[in-house]
Amino acid sequence: MTRFSFCLFVLLISSTALSQERWQTDAYIQQSFIKIALEREYKETQFPKLIRWNKPIRLFFESDSGDARLQKELLSVHAQHLASITGLSIDFTPNPKQANIFVIFTDYKNMENKVRQYIGDPEKIRTALNEAICLGNFTRNGRYEITKGSIIIPVDYARSKNRFLDCIIEEITQLLGLPNDSNEVFPSVFNDVSVDTYISPLDYLLLKALYSRHLTPGMDVEQTQAAFPNVLKQLHANGDIENAVQRVQKYSLKKYLGD
Repeated sequence: MTRFSFCLFVLLISSTALSQERWQTDAYIQQSFIKIALEREYKETQFPKLIRWNKPIRLFFESDSGDARLQKELLSVHAQHLASITGLSIDFTPNPKQANIFVIFTDYKNMENKVRQYIGDPEKIRTALNEAICLGNFTRNGRYEITKGSIIIPVDYARSKNRFLDCIIEEITQLLGLPNDSNEVFPSVFNDVSVDTYISPLDYLLLKALYSRHLTPGMDVEQTQAAFPNVLKQLHANGDIENAVQRVQKYSLKKYLGD
C-alpha cells in the first residue's frame, strides 16, 4: 500500500510538471520581462530603465490609404484588449491636441513625410525607417513615464509582407512599455521569427507584470529583478500564470475575428 501510494504521488508530480509550459515558469517569465521591457531594439541603452504609462491614453486615428473603417475597427478592438489586461484607460479622440498616441495609416511612399509630421527628423531614426515594416516611437519624461507615442503603418507595404495585422498588434502593444524584440522570447509577438500574430499567453503575462503595483517607472535591471518575486507572487495568486492561455483570449482581436 505504501509503495503504491508513493508511486501514485510521483506520477501526479510528473503529470503536473509536464502540464506546465516553459513560458509559465517563474524564471522564464522574469528573464523574458527583463529582455523585452529593459532592452532596446535600435539603440544601445547603457543604463536601461523601466518605462510605462501613468495616465490615460488618448488615440488619434488618421488614414489616407486603404479601408479606414476597418483599420479603426481593428485598432479599437485591440486597444480595448490591452486596456482590459493592463487596467489603463485607452480611448479615441478626434482632436489631435488631446491625443498622446497618433496612429497613422498611409502608403509606403509617404512614410518619411509622416515621420517628419508626427515623430521628427527621419535621419534620427534612419535605421528603423530602412529596416522596419512599420514604425513605433515614444517619448518619456524625467520620471520614465511614457507621455507620447506615434505609430506609422504603410498599408501597401505591410500587406505585401503579410504583416498588416501584425503591425497593428505589435506596435501599439510595444508602446505601452515593452519596446524590445527578441528571438529568445517565445511564444511572443516580440519575436521576429515567431509565427505569432496575436498576443500570446506569455505576452499577456509580460503586460500584467509591467503594470503590476510592485513595479514603478524608472526601476533599473537590479531593482526590477529584486521586485519581481512579488510580481510573480501576485500573478500566481490571481491565477494569471496558470490560466494565461484562456485569459489572453478575452476581448482579443483573435477572438473577434474568429481565428
